Amino acid sequence: MTTPAVNIRSDEFLDTPVECLAHIRQQAAVCPTAPDGWMLVTRHDLVKQILLDAETYSSRVSKHSAPPAEAADEIAAIRAQGWPYTSALGGSDAPQHTKHRQMVNKAFTPRALQSLEPLVRQAAEDLASALPDGVEIDFQAEFGEPLPVWAISKVLGLPMERRNDIRRWSTAAISTIGSNPTPEQWVKFEEDLLDYQLAMKAVLDANRVDPQPGVIAGLAQAIADEDAAEGEGVQMSLLLTLLRELVVAGNETTGKFIAEAIRIFGSDETVWERIRENPDFAVVVVEEALRLSSPTQSIMRVTTKDVVLDGVAIPKGTQIMASLASANRDEVVYDESNRFDPDRDNVRQHLAFGGGAHMCIGAGLARMESIVALQVLAEQVTSIVASADSGAYSRSFIIRGPLEMRATVHRR
Repeated sequence: MTTPAVNIRSDEFLDTPVECLAHIRQQAAVCPTAPDGWMLVTRHDLVKQILLDAETYSSRVSKHSAPPAEAADEIAAIRAQGWPYTSALGGSDAPQHTKHRQMVNKAFTPRALQSLEPLVRQAAEDLASALPDGVEIDFQAEFGEPLPVWAISKVLGLPMERRNDIRRWSTAAISTIGSNPTPEQWVKFEEDLLDYQLAMKAVLDANRVDPQPGVIAGLAQAIADEDAAEGEGVQMSLLLTLLRELVVAGNETTGKFIAEAIRIFGSDETVWERIRENPDFAVVVVEEALRLSSPTQSIMRVTTKDVVLDGVAIPKGTQIMASLASANRDEVVYDESNRFDPDRDNVRQHLAFGGGAHMCIGAGLARMESIVALQVLAEQVTSIVASADSGAYSRSFIIRGPLEMRATVHRR
């Protein structure tokens, strides 16, 4: 019997993905999607298989929606003022992916993160100290977003005056990933991305003359090293895309995760007490929260040959939507999979950061920021209680998280 196609762009799916994916997972591990004609994979073992087999499941697939026809000319005119969009880490395979990853990898080594940790902790303490007691606030805006923005700015070496732009640039960068903005929104997002390109080009040029600490200076040197071989236009397009991916990965997803984690367990005073008594407990709290609230809901791949998944024949060239969110709640792998339980034995078995060659390069940074955030907050609060109507979520089947998170902080 053929499994009915799942409309991943429907209001029901976008509003209640956990419930929809649970139903789908019970019906079939692999099923078609509508209206796109992709194949949705929901089971943990199959998603992991896809992540680890980069030869069969290529990353050379676009995650962005196509511009609406009624705004296509205006969008094309905006893009013509900047550099062409190209593929970098997220949309390439080896050997290109390996080369691109090596260009930025040293900024995310354990040693680099260890040196950054005290600075992140101080920033978290400053933000936590400013949270009002007993007053409803947008926790994401007051704490969840500013902390990763500060950290990724430090990693990149972005000038202080540009840090306030990161949120706007990030929003524009993910606006067409798994979602369909209106024509008017499309134009605004393209204008913001052009602004990003021009600003980053200026920062890269300045770093060629006067290198500053951070990833940007290293990429600026890469331009100088490869100008003669590839031409500045080609290389600049690549570096601007690479930086855009790092800005999004180092800010957008982490900010959404911190806020969503608080929504999940913030009202439980026992969790905060355990973190205060044993700061290392924050490590497993973060892992369990990542499992339940993966900001990256799914990864896209395309088959390079005919394959069979769970008895379903999938032809070469088929686009695959491997659901990390579904895999992380697979009942076969996790007992009471919808329950928050940081004490579960397989708490680190989740796929929130992907896996294999394309494992999220910022996973270590995101973990460090989140652990530090919980440790610092635990010292200052007894609970953080999400409001009954705590805010809307982004409407995307790829990157999902709260647009705001209304909550009341109860200070110690």
